[in-house]
Amino acid sequence: MKRLLLTVMCVCLALSAVCAEDAPRTERLPDEVLMTYYDRSIFAGDSLVLGFRGYVRSEQQQDPAFFAGITFFGVASYQLRAAAVENVNGVGTQLKYKGRDTTLAHIMEKEQPRRVFIFAGLNDRIHAFIDRADDYVNRIMALRDKFAPETEICFFTLTPVGKKVGAKRQKLHDEYNAWLAQKCAEVGAVCIDIASPLKGEDGMLPNEISSDKEYHLNAKGNAVWARTLLDFAQSRYEAGLWTPEETAAR
Repeated sequence: MKRLLLTVMCVCLALSAVCAEDAPRTERLPDEVLMTYYDRSIFAGDSLVLGFRGYVRSEQQQDPAFFAGITFFGVASYQLRAAAVENVNGVGTQLKYKGRDTTLAHIMEKEQPRRVFIFAGLNDRIHAFIDRADDYVNRIMALRDKFAPETEICFFTLTPVGKKVGAKRQKLHDEYNAWLAQKCAEVGAVCIDIASPLKGEDGMLPNEISSDKEYHLNAKGNAVWARTLLDFAQSRYEAGLWTPEETAAR
């Protein structure tokens, strides 16, 4: 009888452990914990990435830990095409690494980041050339496999545009972003929707969060970007795709 009781207790404990593992993660992690999701990450892109970098550095004056794990590589007019090449020659504007022009592939090889977040496409109007975008994404994933196979590749959607740019352009951005989400799912990349949180009621970029009423974000707009990053990290946690312990262990 004692042996049977002990067996029942062991089974119950085991079932409890399984249930605990399967329990949904719904508690909101503190912001300072969510920011660790981005430790050993690279943000690569154009002037919007430069603007976000400026915002982060401004916030770090008050809180040095504010997204401190991100290394930024940005240059005005950076294109998705440039992110998809192995060599610098003949591809236009490139990123800087230790003072020299270089490719994203080279930076990945040297840094071996945990994650690379790419924002590019506005300057080469990639929304109008999805066939080229398809090729560029494939090339970027192949370069990752060659130079940094443990790195996770993440693409930001194109941000919304202001009324000065026009609803027609916004429609093309929306169509491209829908395609990008599907493409990332096909190739094993991650698509992060930063467009939706930046849209106003009319589906476009509100003037109050834009520095030029066209494409670029002001401090309020970049604060929305930062909040979106926190929400994305939380979603990965809730989905069981990341835990703070995993970040600390690497």
